[in-house]
Amino acid sequence: MSSAKHQTHDGTKRISEPSDGPNNIQQHLDLPPTLKVVLLGDSGVGKTCLRSQFVHHMFTNAYKATIGGDYLTSTIKLSPLEKDTSAFEGDVTASSVTTVDNTTTRAKSTIDKINLQIWDTAGQERFNSISQAFYRGADVCVLCYDITNYESVLSLKDWFDRFMQHCHVSQPGIVIVGNKMDQGKDRVVDKEEIKDIITNTTTTTNIGDYVYDWKLDLLEVSAKQLQSVESLFTRVGELGRTILLGDDYERRRLQEFDNIDLRGAHKELSSSRCAC
Repeated sequence: MSSAKHQTHDGTKRISEPSDGPNNIQQHLDLPPTLKVVLLGDSGVGKTCLRSQFVHHMFTNAYKATIGGDYLTSTIKLSPLEKDTSAFEGDVTASSVTTVDNTTTRAKSTIDKINLQIWDTAGQERFNSISQAFYRGADVCVLCYDITNYESVLSLKDWFDRFMQHCHVSQPGIVIVGNKMDQGKDRVVDKEEIKDIITNTTTTTNIGDYVYDWKLDLLEVSAKQLQSVESLFTRVGELGRTILLGDDYERRRLQEFDNIDLRGAHKELSSSRCAC
């Protein structure tokens, strides 16, 4: 039985889910899980360039502000985890699956690929009311700053607070990345300072409480260099896999999820426009 092919918005081919049939279960096992990843940070820090480099292997110096948000999907290969033979006692085999929230997660020893649904959101404050609608259900949030712009570092706390208010996920993964490492001569903040700066807060929500491993989840990259950008999104995939396979996945499930309503956001944006 052949599967229908569809053209996606980014030009890649997507194979539709197979219909019911004798080989349906085996085909379903071959589908990697999907993570929703949101890029957040001030305008101009390079969120769009990071995603473009990773998905299309392209970089441009031409700046164009993102309005609202959109996503691209890319599949990455991860290093295999060690097999846990204790998990396969009795009739349970490595091909068994566990279904949570309509997402089929394969056994730990077989998850070596993962789909990243990467959302690029607007960094300008006037578009916040629109882009916040796209935070819902995010598995991993990538907080981006510019190593040549100290204000972009300070803004990370505000971006994180807004994300936690609107993602409706109790324990999302957090990765922090400093972009423009190629402009080291203009650096205004060192990587070693970032943790102290963004966790020095009196608010109830602290970024430090959500970072899984500071050694792995605080990176510096250059959007001009494919290898460093790939290392960023590989870590995102590894963190997402840890979350999906974690014992606390049920606890951090999407809460109070409903349809995205952009009507209120549209009204707020319209009211802020100049009447001249």
